[in-house]
Amino acid sequence: MIGISSPVRSIYTLGPEGTYSEKAARRLQELLRKKGPGEPPQVIYTRTLPEVLARTEADVESLGVLPLENSDTGTVAQAQDALGQHKVRILLEISLKVIFDLLANGPLENVKALYTQPVALDQCGRYLSKNLPGAETVLTHSNSESGELYLRGRGKGVVAAIVLPEFAERHPAERVARGIQNYQHNTTRFVVVGAVSMAGEPDLSRAKSTLLVDPMEDRPGLLYDILSVFKRHGLNLTRLESRPASGRAWTYVFYLDIINNPSIGEALEEFRREGIRVNLLGSYDSLE
Repeated sequence: MIGISSPVRSIYTLGPEGTYSEKAARRLQELLRKKGPGEPPQVIYTRTLPEVLARTEADVESLGVLPLENSDTGTVAQAQDALGQHKVRILLEISLKVIFDLLANGPLENVKALYTQPVALDQCGRYLSKNLPGAETVLTHSNSESGELYLRGRGKGVVAAIVLPEFAERHPAERVARGIQNYQHNTTRFVVVGAVSMAGEPDLSRAKSTLLVDPMEDRPGLLYDILSVFKRHGLNLTRLESRPASGRAWTYVFYLDIINNPSIGEALEEFRREGIRVNLLGSYDSLE
């Protein structure tokens, strides 16, 4: 599932506690605990997603866990861009179902302020537009902070907060709605990364690969030529996204996810022969 031979002492992930990033990190922690004897790695929280990658890159006895894509709101751009800027390798994918509940200390029509993290706000937009159209939105840094601000603010009037079910369970009398996300199968993909010096060369026998393709030019038919390589080698492309090239205004790179087959190595070699720069960010399996 995850090819790591050296000991893992730490798992870095975006904090604080009580977030989906922590849930993903705890799943990895449990997976590593089952691999052998000894103390499981410590989960260490960071303040930003780039910090997860920077600390993982610098610590060869660590792994990092960060969200990459949500089934509703799409790619986490900050995480994706940072992946291409650090010497780390994707080693595993963890998918978590994302559920949000609503706390309120009074009737929804009387709510004056809604505490919510921006991602939760986007993923619950349908419910909010119907049930809380007049509430002032107070943005927070995390779903945990949303809950804490709600607890402190409820003495000043009628307020609400979008929180994780685990937080809502501790306040059952104020849990006014369950599962308010836009889609009941809302899912976030997290990736587990390790420093290149620890992870070694990617294992192309794994289920998926993520590539960063930098064509270093702009010309008619460029994207067609790139996609034709995958067609010739029977590789199924599951995600394609263009992003601004770092340090080069109005030029772009492509992030791609593909389903591996035995021809993946030949496809990568063909890119190199054609002078198209390809950074293999990782080959990995999925932990559902």
